[in-house]
Amino acid sequence: MKGKRLSYLRITCLLLACLLLQPAAGISAASGLVELRSKSIELNDQLTLVTTTNYNTVNGKNAVEHYFEYTPGGNVKPLVCYGPGIYGVSSAKTIFRTEGEAGNPLAGLTNADFFVMATGVSLGPVIRDGIVRTGGYSESVIAFGEDGSVYFGDPSLNISLSFPDRDVKFEKVNFNKALTKANGICVFTTDFGATNAATIPAYNVLLKIESGSAELGGSMECTVVSGAEAESRTNLEEGYVLLSMAKDTSYEYTLGQLQELQPDEKVTLSFSVSSQFENVQHAVGFEKWLIKDGLICSGLDGSTRAPRTAAGLKADGTFILYTMDGRQSDYSMGVTVGGLAQHMEELGCVQAVNLDGGASTQLFAVLPGDTAEQQINVDSEANGLRSCANYIAFANYNEPGGIPAHLHIYPYGEYLLSGASLELTAKATDAGYFAADVPENITYTCDGLGSVEGNVYTAGSKPGIGTISARSGKATGSTLVHVIADPDSITAYVDGKAKTALNAGLDKTYQLSASAFYKGETLKSDAACYTWTVAGDIGTIDENGVFTAKGVHGNTGTITCSAGNKTKTISVTLQQTLPAEDLQSWIREIVEDVNE
Repeated sequence: MKGKRLSYLRITCLLLACLLLQPAAGISAASGLVELRSKSIELNDQLTLVTTTNYNTVNGKNAVEHYFEYTPGGNVKPLVCYGPGIYGVSSAKTIFRTEGEAGNPLAGLTNADFFVMATGVSLGPVIRDGIVRTGGYSESVIAFGEDGSVYFGDPSLNISLSFPDRDVKFEKVNFNKALTKANGICVFTTDFGATNAATIPAYNVLLKIESGSAELGGSMECTVVSGAEAESRTNLEEGYVLLSMAKDTSYEYTLGQLQELQPDEKVTLSFSVSSQFENVQHAVGFEKWLIKDGLICSGLDGSTRAPRTAAGLKADGTFILYTMDGRQSDYSMGVTVGGLAQHMEELGCVQAVNLDGGASTQLFAVLPGDTAEQQINVDSEANGLRSCANYIAFANYNEPGGIPAHLHIYPYGEYLLSGASLELTAKATDAGYFAADVPENITYTCDGLGSVEGNVYTAGSKPGIGTISARSGKATGSTLVHVIADPDSITAYVDGKAKTALNAGLDKTYQLSASAFYKGETLKSDAACYTWTVAGDIGTIDENGVFTAKGVHGNTGTITCSAGNKTKTISVTLQQTLPAEDLQSWIREIVEDVNE
């Protein structure tokens, strides 16, 4: 019975610990992720960036997430991005630059589909501007309509190749995929890259495009130009299609059909798709479903925590593009695939899918008022971020106006200890949320949870979530602040070092300072937040937090720092110290005595 009682005790303690870590009105989340603190900022009128620190009750570590919440229907639209070609990878910074040069100013992005590391070719389809850039068959996608609406599902994309003059047709051919011995006919266009990147001997047929394109539901009418063997890669040309097939293949009939094609014969490429996806503008594949039609999928891994990227759709059409940092024990340990599915459900998703993770996981955004992107998440690998095959991004197609319409207060979403002061700055955007010159004479106000003087906000004694507002003419903006009256703990420092005991030299001075912590992280605080008291005949503390040791050698006492309902005590013992010249003389006398 003793063992059982001990087990019950442990379980009870664990449950109590979990409850203490909850938000006041919450219960333990099914995913094991309990929100500790969160902040958000509107990048524009359709896109919000959210950052949340969670406590993972499963492993007792923090898990930090960053994600976009996107509302379709305006001039900010999602799109799928990749580098110069389907073959190869590109960094996020390169994508921001090239898309900007192409007239697609990006507000933010994350990495997207899994890809072959050796080639950079996406495992699933990539559709850009309604054109199939790469694809196979029976592959589900995240798809975006012209109005920004989001769809999850299998478009039943079937790329077929037919030779009308011979009454021959091949279904489910690989389009702009790497050539291997096992994948039959591969069809290449210049979307793939400068060459077909073949590494094995192949038979190639060059086709000239006479009409049509690779658009969803469309077809390309082509004419055979020539056929030839090639030992390695073959150049690709604009206006032409290359059919490639490994010479060492088990599909001998198919290879024979290619070899029999003669110049001027007709070839048709068709890109059939289900009706729901006919008007899709952008789409990209994903690795697996997490939530399908409101139900969490079975068989998801629940043991391996890692950085993750996911995408989800709420019932009201809100799109969530999500990242979780991981593999960093002092910052964020990540989440399992099963835990990720549960958490996406907690965020309100009725559809959710898993994207590439690990070193690929990344989220970049252009914060309001800035002109350049910045990485919001934290790398999980010592070697830095992985360049990826493709990305899901949000482009702002509003017209730049240059006249300040919105003010954005920094820092945003701050957590402060009561009494702490926060210097505020503002950046400006125009009506389209592009960076604008900051207007003069900005006035800051708050809703009573503290006070504002000039551009300095000081948190009051009352805890809660307050609003700081800014105004200059017609330009306005606001941010939230979280005022904490009672921290979870405080740490006291003597001359910048954490101390619980001090041997203080008589007549010496020591600079005291402190930090306060709330739900595992440091609160914004300053000297005015803390009260210092002395007990015992050991000295005094002035208004600047300087302790002067006074009294008699051997006296003991305490210095106590308090903030809210928390205190931290430093035990103090006074010690007589000799001036340096006296100490040197004393040492010389001892040495002389020893030598005698």
